[in-house]
Amino acid sequence: MTVRKIIELIDFIKSKIGASSYSQNLQDYIVTIQNNTGNLVLLKEITDKAIYDYEKLLEQQIPEMLDKVLVNKTKPFTTENFLKQLEDLKASNNIDPATHYNSLNSILTTLQARVAADIAELDIIRAMIVPFLTKDYSELQKEDNAIFAIIFNNDKSYNNLNTLSFELKNWDRGLFIYQQVISEETPKAFEIVEIDKGSIEVVINLLFIVGEKLLELFKTGFEVYGAYLAYKTIIHDNLLKSYRGNEKLIKSEEEREKLLLDNVRSAVREEIKKQAKKIKKQEALEKKIEEVTRLVTDHIIKGNSVKLLSAPEEKKEVLKQEEEKEQLFIQNKVNYKKLDSLTKQLLIDEFTTKPKDEDYEKD
Repeated sequence: MTVRKIIELIDFIKSKIGASSYSQNLQDYIVTIQNNTGNLVLLKEITDKAIYDYEKLLEQQIPEMLDKVLVNKTKPFTTENFLKQLEDLKASNNIDPATHYNSLNSILTTLQARVAADIAELDIIRAMIVPFLTKDYSELQKEDNAIFAIIFNNDKSYNNLNTLSFELKNWDRGLFIYQQVISEETPKAFEIVEIDKGSIEVVINLLFIVGEKLLELFKTGFEVYGAYLAYKTIIHDNLLKSYRGNEKLIKSEEEREKLLLDNVRSAVREEIKKQAKKIKKQEALEKKIEEVTRLVTDHIIKGNSVKLLSAPEEKKEVLKQEEEKEQLFIQNKVNYKKLDSLTKQLLIDEFTTKPKDEDYEKD
C-alpha cells in the first residue's frame, strides 16, 4: 500500500472506533452498568447494544482493515473472541444481576482497554509515516479540478495484464465520452497521478465538474443496486415463505426481482440524461449515454468503486456526498456476500463484460 492509503485506512478506522464513536459507546455502557449493578433488565439491554455495536464493526470490515495496518507485534482487538463472550453471556440468561454485571463489566472493560491500545498504536504508525507522504494532493488541487480514484476491489478486474488493460481502456474511452456528454469543456484524456496496489486504485486528475457529476452518478448506482441487494438478502425469502406456495404471488416476486435488477442500469442511464448538456444530435447523445451506462453498471456489479479524494476549497461540501456514497458501498459489500452463487453468477453474466481470450499461438 502507498503511504496515502495507509493514512486513509488509519483515519477511517479511528472514525469508527475512536473517542467519538465506538470507544465512547463502550465508556457510556461501562458507566451505566456500574451505576445500575442490580438492574438486570438494563444489564441485558446493554449486552444487546454491545453485541449490535460489535456486529456493525464487522460489517464495516474493521477487522480486515486493522489486519492491514497493525502488522507488527500488536494484535488487533478484533482477533479476540469478544463477540462470542457477549453472545454467550446473553445466551446464559442469568437471573442474578450480580453474576451478569460481573461478566459484562469484565468483558467491556477488557474490550475498552484493547481498543484504546489499538488506537494508540495507530497514532504511532501514522506519526511515523506522515513524513514519507511525498505526494500532497493540495499541490495538484486547483479551482477547476478534482482528484478522483477509480478503485478495482474485485481481483478479477486486475489479476492479469490483459484484464487490467481492458478495464483501463474502457475507463479511458468512457471518461472521454462522459466529458462530452456533461461538459462544454474540450474533453481531455485523464491524467494518472498514482497507482496504488492492493485493491488497485488509479488516481486521476479530472475537471471538477466531471468528478462531481461522476460521484453523483455512482451514488445513484449504489443506491439502486443496494435496493436490489437488500431485497434479495433481507426481504425475498421471508416473503416467499409467507406466500405458502401461492403461484401468482411467487410469480409477482420473480417480476419484482427482475425489475429491481433492471433498475440499476435504468437509474444510472436516467441520471446521466439529467446531467447531459443539450446537443442537437440526439441519436449520437443516446449512444454515448448508453456506453457510459454500461461502464458504470459494469464497475458497480463487479464490486468496484470510485472515490473523490480532493476538491477545490470552496466546493468541499461535495465530500459529504463522498461519505454517503462510501456508506452505501460498504453496505452493498456486506449484502453481496450473503447472495447465493447462482445469483452472483447471474449478475456477472447479465451486467459485466470481460476481455476476449487472446490466442498468441496463432501469431
